[in-house]
Amino acid sequence: MLTLTGCSPTISDQLENIGYFDTVKGLEKYKYIKAEIDKRYTEDKWLVIPNDYYISSVYKLAENNNKSSTSDFRAFEVWAGDLYEQNLESYINSAKAVFEKQEFKLDWRDEKIDWKKESMSIETIHHTVWINDTEYVLYSGNVKDRSRHPAFDYLTNFRQILNKVLEKQGSDFSVVLLTAPEYVYFVLLPKKMKVDFGDIVEQTENKIEN
Repeated sequence: MLTLTGCSPTISDQLENIGYFDTVKGLEKYKYIKAEIDKRYTEDKWLVIPNDYYISSVYKLAENNNKSSTSDFRAFEVWAGDLYEQNLESYINSAKAVFEKQEFKLDWRDEKIDWKKESMSIETIHHTVWINDTEYVLYSGNVKDRSRHPAFDYLTNFRQILNKVLEKQGSDFSVVLLTAPEYVYFVLLPKKMKVDFGDIVEQTENKIEN
């Protein structure tokens, strides 16, 4: 994008310059996603990527019909508490939409949750899912153990699983975690973009975990 002489590029211009928005569907959504990112950054220095429902409802556009919350096909919101409450399906569908946009396979099936309450202090969960014909453990352990943080473990394990799925496909892409005011984003980035993306994030209130 051309910018006026002497004017610094906006935060969304910087993202555009590293190719971040190359996966966005539709010029209208692209324009409004950028506008919303710049508006929020101007207000409080947070990089907040609007979800597809917000963009579509506010600007009267058609939602993407793919069971996913992603608007840019790189990032999607994740609430750790939702994962802990075993609401995996919406998040894995968002991951699937993001992965398939970059031509990575993510087929999932046979989510299983084995729950057993043995006493007031012992309540175990063993939660598994099959992705691309490999079984992964999302969580296994006693959720009543005060030394554990099940919601955080779910979040960490889910991201690690997605990165294992990418690794098995010989990809140099990875899912990074980007903090936001009320939730986190999982952002799918190629290796060559991660450094530049990290430099942009340093200008914001967000934190990034590779």
